[in-house]
Amino acid sequence: MASEQKGSGSGKGINSKLVLRELNKGDEKPQVEITLIDRQGKEFETVQIAEDGAFGLPLGAIEKAHRIRVGPTETASGEAPSSLFLNYRVADFVARLEQGVLDIGRSVWQEWLFRYRCVSGSVRRCRPSPWWYTQLAEAIRYPLSQSARGFKLNRLVRASTQPIAVASLPGTLELGELIAWPIRCTPICLGTIEVYRRICCCEPWVFTDHRLERLIRELERLLERIPEVPDFPDPPGPGPDPAPFQRAILHEGALDERALHVGEDLHALRTLPVERIAEYVNARPYLLCRRYECSEPVKVAEGTIGADGRFNICWHEFPVLLRRGCHEEFAYKVKQRFGPFTITIYNGVNAGHWYDADDNPMLRSYHPLAVACRDNGGEGDAFVYLDEIGDTDSSLLNTPDQTSATSVASPGMNGGVAFPSGGPDGNGVHDRNWGGTLKLAIMFSESMRDTGAKYYRVSVTEADSNGNPVGSPEYVTSGLSWNKAVAVPGGVDVVSESLGPVSTSAPDEPQDSLYLIPFDGDLGSNADWEADQYHAYLNTRDLTKQWSDPDADNGQPAKRHLVTIEVFNAAGERLRPNGTPPSGLPGAEVEAAFTYRRKIQDTGPTNMVPYGALSHLFWWDNRDVVASIEDLRMNGVASDEECQFMNGTESSTFGIGYRAYHPWEMFQKNHVISWRRGLSGGSDTMHNSTNNVGAPPGAEGASPTHTFGHMLNHPTPSTPPRTKCAFTVFLTTYNKRTDGDDLSFSWDHDNAAFALDVAPVVCAPCNGNDEEDDD
Repeated sequence: MASEQKGSGSGKGINSKLVLRELNKGDEKPQVEITLIDRQGKEFETVQIAEDGAFGLPLGAIEKAHRIRVGPTETASGEAPSSLFLNYRVADFVARLEQGVLDIGRSVWQEWLFRYRCVSGSVRRCRPSPWWYTQLAEAIRYPLSQSARGFKLNRLVRASTQPIAVASLPGTLELGELIAWPIRCTPICLGTIEVYRRICCCEPWVFTDHRLERLIRELERLLERIPEVPDFPDPPGPGPDPAPFQRAILHEGALDERALHVGEDLHALRTLPVERIAEYVNARPYLLCRRYECSEPVKVAEGTIGADGRFNICWHEFPVLLRRGCHEEFAYKVKQRFGPFTITIYNGVNAGHWYDADDNPMLRSYHPLAVACRDNGGEGDAFVYLDEIGDTDSSLLNTPDQTSATSVASPGMNGGVAFPSGGPDGNGVHDRNWGGTLKLAIMFSESMRDTGAKYYRVSVTEADSNGNPVGSPEYVTSGLSWNKAVAVPGGVDVVSESLGPVSTSAPDEPQDSLYLIPFDGDLGSNADWEADQYHAYLNTRDLTKQWSDPDADNGQPAKRHLVTIEVFNAAGERLRPNGTPPSGLPGAEVEAAFTYRRKIQDTGPTNMVPYGALSHLFWWDNRDVVASIEDLRMNGVASDEECQFMNGTESSTFGIGYRAYHPWEMFQKNHVISWRRGLSGGSDTMHNSTNNVGAPPGAEGASPTHTFGHMLNHPTPSTPPRTKCAFTVFLTTYNKRTDGDDLSFSWDHDNAAFALDVAPVVCAPCNGNDEEDDD
């Protein structure tokens, strides 16, 4: 078989054969070509090698050539590193051919073969509440080890409003717990994935490594970019703007790997024994492999995200030759296109998220514009259940079992609250009252379409002490729209679609306040509902509704309410599960093959509800807590004077008269009384209690006391002992109320200033004579 030649060469030439040594039967053979290069470095002639290895070089081309290169064919050489090619001087090449065939060793030609590389993983969009970013910043700046916690509390207590910040958020959470917080993360199913590779040659650290000082400086500069959580407002108001914290912690939607751990890393590098620092750094790739020890990231492949949120991207390349001690790492960028704009919603390259090729990572995007797709399940049983209340799973609602379509069993003392066994943050706070706007997510299985289900309705009814409805239901009537992601060439369009409310004419009577059930199957193949959307927004503070109860008396509970979900067909007939009794609600009803269910756990089986509607008991209470310092007390004697200078002995006592309460005591998380001495001086906690104190119409209560000597010289006695100083006393009361999204604790606080003096009282000047004047 004659060799195929390209180019303009003519006349006699050299015919020879290329032999791939150690080529075994069944081995893949590379496609090889010979390229002739002139003195200007320009390729002017290329000769393909035949299947049997034969080739010929025109004599005119040989005379013109300055170098001859042997290697992979032109279709792949653009991707092959130059180190893979064999380069010859012309005279040497011709001399070798005159001696026989052109032999290529296996270790060389094997590197001319393409190989396929693949990476896989999944992509999720996560939507934490704003408080999460500020609490994460606090956890980064002040890691919650015992020593760091004490430092944090001392720092916070220096400003009059700062003690509020200590307990206003679930401050017992450590960094790892916050990162793993049960945030709702849903699959991203539209977008492109870019794959980047870098080569790192990271020298392991050794004892007293010279890089320590440089690393500490870099981490200090990084920590300076993490904002301090500002003082909370007085009176209480919205929390800090999360945007500055997001900018410091996120890189285009991805959590910054180094920023997340900068506080604990600095603490470790400054406090660990010298012999353990190398071990600490070597165990953390983001500290060990610095940018200057790695090559610049290079994009090697691109692919799309599957409909289930997973990706599998493969590409062919020549083997990457790595010197000893070096390794390759992969990072990803996720992009979504909206009309003419392309937005990076996850940038793992800049955020420092590098993986091995076989890691199968889950990429989490926190970008506010990221579009995720709802997974409503496939074919299967038809069912309906209340899924989420904000970010709180409905299994954490303490609702009694239903006894009819619109009633529940008699509730216990904590029936209808959130977190009867403690919250998911591990802080031990249980029995939290609901309040604000409750966002209800309802699960309508996709098979509900086959039952004829088309609409749903949500109503609220006051509940009596036995769990029965009182009066007529009030319906949720606010306008509701959902967003759907529509795939278009090159991107995605986000389209808003109204779900209601709408009205229909049932055979018996019209039905109103109905909303369309957003089934996936109604959208067609090129669209998906966005994830994390809600079916009802229940404003429990709405004064136009009877469900609002802002005027309950002190010492009396706010009303509990029943929230009921109904399902209707296109004609407006209420659907009730087969075999269940009539609901007793107005309008026509028909049976259908589905079940109402109750979530009893986050994952796993659900309980069937054998009634014609689905009802849950909620106990919301929007009343605020109170913190009020009524007077200051020396040795139990109260004074409400504006300016107070207390003169006594070291054993004299200080306390306050105060009120700290929630109108219903169960919903007070706790109240704390503490004091601070002077400017950046010592501090101490006098009292921490969950009980109401001084709730009207009762009298104010008296706090525990501290002695003057303790307050003047705590925690470290001065030399000589202090005899007088100015003080501030703080009172803060915390509310358990939550809307299911914000799991922080609202609060009220008060403070007062005074001075203590244990110096002896000196009489007025007596003309230098202590004796009594006889005159």
